[in-house]
Amino acid sequence: MTISSRTKNAVKPALAMVIAYGVSLGMGWKNPYWAGFAVAMISLSTAGQSLNKGVLRMLGTLVAATAALTFIAWFAQDRWWFISVLSVYIGFCTYMVAGSKRQYFWYCCAFVCLIICDHAAGNLANAFDIALLRAQQTGMGILVYSLVSVFLWPTDSRGMLEATTRKLFTSQAAIYRNYRDLMNGHGTVEESRPLRIQEVQLLTQRAQLLNAAETDSYEVWEMRYQWRHLHRLSADLLEVLEQWRQSFNEIQQLNWKKLLPNTEDFLSEVDDRFVEIEHMLTGDAPSRTPKPINLVVETKGAQTHFQTAAVAVTQSKFERLDMLSRAVYDCVREIKGFGLQSLSPVSQDVRGSGFGLDPDRLHIAAKTTATFWAAFLIWFYIDPPGHETLVGIATIVALGATLARLSPVTLFAPLIFLTLLAGILYIFVMPHLSGFTQLGAMIFLATFGIYYLFWQPRQGLVKSIGAAMFLAVIGVQNQQTYNFAGFANTVVMIALACGIAIAIWYIPPSPRPEKEFLRLLARFYRESEYLIAHLALDWEQRSGWAKRWKTLLYQNDLLELPQKLSVRAGQIDYHLIPGTTPEQVQTLVNSLQSLALRLKHMADVRTYPQAALMLRELLEDVRAWRMALEELFRNWSGDPAAKPVGNLQGRLLLKVEEMETRISRTLSLAEEGELHEKDYENFYRLIGSYRALSESVVEHAELIGAIDWGEWEEERF
Repeated sequence: MTISSRTKNAVKPALAMVIAYGVSLGMGWKNPYWAGFAVAMISLSTAGQSLNKGVLRMLGTLVAATAALTFIAWFAQDRWWFISVLSVYIGFCTYMVAGSKRQYFWYCCAFVCLIICDHAAGNLANAFDIALLRAQQTGMGILVYSLVSVFLWPTDSRGMLEATTRKLFTSQAAIYRNYRDLMNGHGTVEESRPLRIQEVQLLTQRAQLLNAAETDSYEVWEMRYQWRHLHRLSADLLEVLEQWRQSFNEIQQLNWKKLLPNTEDFLSEVDDRFVEIEHMLTGDAPSRTPKPINLVVETKGAQTHFQTAAVAVTQSKFERLDMLSRAVYDCVREIKGFGLQSLSPVSQDVRGSGFGLDPDRLHIAAKTTATFWAAFLIWFYIDPPGHETLVGIATIVALGATLARLSPVTLFAPLIFLTLLAGILYIFVMPHLSGFTQLGAMIFLATFGIYYLFWQPRQGLVKSIGAAMFLAVIGVQNQQTYNFAGFANTVVMIALACGIAIAIWYIPPSPRPEKEFLRLLARFYRESEYLIAHLALDWEQRSGWAKRWKTLLYQNDLLELPQKLSVRAGQIDYHLIPGTTPEQVQTLVNSLQSLALRLKHMADVRTYPQAALMLRELLEDVRAWRMALEELFRNWSGDPAAKPVGNLQGRLLLKVEEMETRISRTLSLAEEGELHEKDYENFYRLIGSYRALSESVVEHAELIGAIDWGEWEEERF
């Protein structure tokens, strides 16, 4: 008889839950449901994923226990200082939860600290015992589930890692081939959009699977450095392919087959490497090795300096693509055991942007802190059902919404419904149980039912809520008592806690997707205006550290805003704005991403040293060009429906022509030896970035003008 994976994945947490309760009750420990929570929250499809999440939960618990005891020791006699410091700690943890790294660790740091402080509120002398008990129960629950997952139907993450890697590289190869067709004038950019979305998702998924596979697979552990190198190469390949796509407007206007005569041979060689990599990822030995190929560049065929710049930019992208494709080939060959890896270095074309604060994460942290304060003041002055527990539950609801990237409104229905279902067991079943055998059978069947019914990955949130509410409501202790009034108060407390979180969530500005989209769009334009204003060639000489830091913050935020806008665009109900289609909005978001990349590229190019002669000649023209763009972005930030004054495209192109004419005259008058080869190269990069940004702005102006923004501004109830 074959047991389905769905059944196996339900049996393991159910069995671990019974064992965890048995150990806790047998040892006479209080609050055995804390161990049950640990089992419920770390039970994932593979042992490695569960162990990694268990480690994050255990570390978060230890940090939270330390923080809670520290706050209690500092402010045991001053509740307002205690609450103030605790709220700052909760806000910081929420900011980190809203990020992209170790969210679950920071989530545990926040909510476990709240739980320890909540249980210690009545008697501070027991704070250390409570913190120790929490850590003890959590560690025991993690240990029990880890042992069950290792010895009962063990599954490792290696197969999933390899399958995800194959899907990821297949997507990247398909994107490459689509871009190759685009460069030759065939196909459309929209054909690759689903592949690009899938590429980002698979890259994120593989990072998680790699962490898990290193834990539960000896083969992956032995090759962990190669796997991580492959992951970095995949991320670099994603960025290079996107940069290549962004350069099509520049290169397609040229006779690139004449300027880069062996481009087709080069692209065919890269394609052959991709084919061999795909074969190796499916387990087949490679039939050929990469052949070295040098791009031939005929810059004498370029008519203008801008054309020369476009050729230079394209050549640099191709050289980067050449190195990356060879490095991926060598890395996959070593991982699959078909040969040793070549140690040829891959040059790093992308500079780190440093640390930056995210305004959206700060906003979420502020709302969670406000939820904490609102719940505390309600408890302190009104003392509703739940008493001090209300503070912890309301804050945990806000934290959970942040972790799940959802509104607290979404959590309200499953929390109340699953609490009522758990209440049926508490009221009608548990009073008739006697002995651990009957209790263990009920816990096993209830846990099995939850994990069997909510088995799909998209149901993970409901599964976690169901398990948590079941364990919290039944409240198993060695000295068990039953109280219907206590259960009713629990339901009221959860409803009130959700209500507080929802009320804070809807404090202006409105969280509705279309309003969020407009706010993020306006912020994109404001930050673009600021960055363009600071693209002056002599800005570095007249700026202080504060302006440099602000510029860095805006550069980081600008690169992240298109992704946030894309998420909001997917949440909008387009029936409310019939004049706009999802395709229009997504195309607009894609153009914003192009603008962000152009601005980043221009900022990077400005770090290259430029000859004083060129700076002197370009200063006035660049200033006029900058001011035209500043005015445009300033108008858009106030009203996206604002139309450019006059012929935007004509004005920008005229300014480009003036710059080119001036530079041509300057170069012809330059004395021999005054300009070096490196000066020309850096100059071409700079001029190419001006041209690329101008073209992206013109394209974006057409897209934004095609949307009826008046419908977006209308108030709806």
